[in-house]
Amino acid sequence: MDDEPGSVPPVSVDGSAPDRTGYRALLAGTAVAGLAVSLLLISSPDLEAELRLLGAGALQVAPFVLVAMAAYLAEDSRPLRYVTGVLLLGLIGALVLVSFAFGLLAVLPPGGLDGPDLPPGTEGTALALLGLGSLGGLVSLAGFLHPVRRLLARVIPLDPDSFVHGVALVLVLAMVLVPPVPLIVNGAPPFLSEAFLDDSGSPESPGDFARSEAYSLLFVIYASFLIVGLFIRRTFSEALERLAFVRPTGRQVAFAVGAGLVLVVAFGLVDRAIAAGWGAMGWAVTDDEAYHRLFSDVLSPLGAVTAAVSAGVGEELAVRGVLQPVFGVLLPSLLFAALHAWQYSWDALLSVFLAGLVFAWIRKRSNTTTCAITHGLYDLVLFGAMAAGITI
Repeated sequence: MDDEPGSVPPVSVDGSAPDRTGYRALLAGTAVAGLAVSLLLISSPDLEAELRLLGAGALQVAPFVLVAMAAYLAEDSRPLRYVTGVLLLGLIGALVLVSFAFGLLAVLPPGGLDGPDLPPGTEGTALALLGLGSLGGLVSLAGFLHPVRRLLARVIPLDPDSFVHGVALVLVLAMVLVPPVPLIVNGAPPFLSEAFLDDSGSPESPGDFARSEAYSLLFVIYASFLIVGLFIRRTFSEALERLAFVRPTGRQVAFAVGAGLVLVVAFGLVDRAIAAGWGAMGWAVTDDEAYHRLFSDVLSPLGAVTAAVSAGVGEELAVRGVLQPVFGVLLPSLLFAALHAWQYSWDALLSVFLAGLVFAWIRKRSNTTTCAITHGLYDLVLFGAMAAGITI
């Protein structure tokens, strides 16, 4: 918050003005992160592979940052709004194509594609994947309609007159509607298909997996700050406050630890109840054996810890930190579930959605950091149990 007119900024003990923007902490953190990445690159026996891991982490978030920056700059510039629209359409189109590719890979016969033509019997699936994904992308553009935003603003903190919020709404709707398309068309998540599991090859080593997750988390953290307007709308301290990514109190840490452990037990029972209900209805449930094959990279102490920290901090910062203050509880929770649609069937997605509601409540009652600790500990116990062969 700015100083009141005519007020005198407070001074520190040594007589200098304190750092009220937080940029000193940002610079220090960036220097530490840069040094850590440099050491990883220097010590890597395969520099090219290490750079690929680093680049993959950056590419996961770069399009979202680019669209967000363009939207902020376009608030007062109509020409830039057209540029932002083109970038947004390109990002949605890429999401549709990625979802289409995953869905198609899941139904390909052994050996995959043999030439440019689709194998017999897959043309209808390909058409359905592309058509339904494109429809989801088109429906998401309703977020640009002012009456739609005005209607939503009655129940969520969305500003219907904000161009930035309009762009964000379109993107959130696309990410809710498009990723579940392969599950809808194929009846099973693509990442658990034999075609995908066989094509993914042997698991990464624990060290490679840990570095990949670390790079991904690093870029998600920086992207989250940029997406809420760091350097354009907010100082670093203001961005921290906007994200609620703050130092938790001792009581909040204790609550997070207790909540994480309670959720492990509670959702163990919830998952069984949902699976039993699905089975009674004759609906397909998530294949546990394929799920364990998919997550073989986390079946080590290093993999479990790295995956838990990456998911806990990264997902909570992006979903509960960036999105919840604008879109409330329900829409980000739907997005949280949709982001898991490539690896879970509907029974598990319902469980993920319910977990998202719990995390959203924790975020609303405390802060994103407390929520991240809860989520991270929850995942750590689950991954640790999976590595030990224990079913919770």
